[in-house]
Amino acid sequence: MKKIIIGSMVVAASLFAFPGMQGGMGMGSGMIGKPIKNLKDDTILAEVDGKKIRVKDINYYLQGITGDNRIRVQDLPAQHVKKFVDDYIQTLELYEKKAKSIENTPQFKAAKMKLAVDMWLKNRLNEIKISDKEAREFYEKNKDIYFKTTPKIKARHILVKDKKEAIKIINELKNLKGKALEEKFAELAKKYSIGPSKVNGGELGWFNPKQMVPEFAKAAEKLKPGEITLKPVKTRFGWHVILVEDKKENNYLPYEQVKPQIIGYLKQLKLKKELEKIKNSYKVKYTIPKGE
Repeated sequence: MKKIIIGSMVVAASLFAFPGMQGGMGMGSGMIGKPIKNLKDDTILAEVDGKKIRVKDINYYLQGITGDNRIRVQDLPAQHVKKFVDDYIQTLELYEKKAKSIENTPQFKAAKMKLAVDMWLKNRLNEIKISDKEAREFYEKNKDIYFKTTPKIKARHILVKDKKEAIKIINELKNLKGKALEEKFAELAKKYSIGPSKVNGGELGWFNPKQMVPEFAKAAEKLKPGEITLKPVKTRFGWHVILVEDKKENNYLPYEQVKPQIIGYLKQLKLKKELEKIKNSYKVKYTIPKGE
């Protein structure tokens, strides 16, 4: 499946990563455990020089650095809460005692403006709704572009240097069917094959025919599951006897499997259109000097 991307869209690029919490209220991978019971927004979690640190202070802090307003201490595993409280206290103390003085610098004001825009973009993206009808219509219109799977073949082969030897092997196999054919094929592969797959009875597993040399791919594509090549197949590696065990023809990824990706993509498209309207609402006259 091809990836659905928008090359020019970068949403909330400068927001801090919050491991294990993207996309949910503390329920991502890496954040396992039971939350603390009966926590309220006004529950006091610590005191710093007489200043009370409440649950809501930590919530605002975590929501601010992640851009996710759904994150709450009440939902976090108990063993992680102290770390987040410590992080907040360190940030608070550094801000009050050291960093507050930079607020009036033009660099800080520019960074603050950029952060505000990034947070707005993230919040707006979360607010946009995509109906099941919209997502399903996109799926049906773009099945062949994004959601088509490649054909695959499951096969075994026996590789030998001599055509006569390959014919001899085919003669031993051609009257066998089903389980008996598979077992005998694996036995002969281990005995005669010079390819690395001999240790596994010639097993190649599932592969896209395009991954193979043309002569091998063409022969395998002609066979039905349970059939072998009745003539040796010549490639630059030698002579092959091929058994096709199974096939997967062109198909499509199920809608429900790709629905979340489609919704995310359509939300970005809608946000992009909103941003284009904003951009078209103002005029820019550039006076940038030309370079030498």
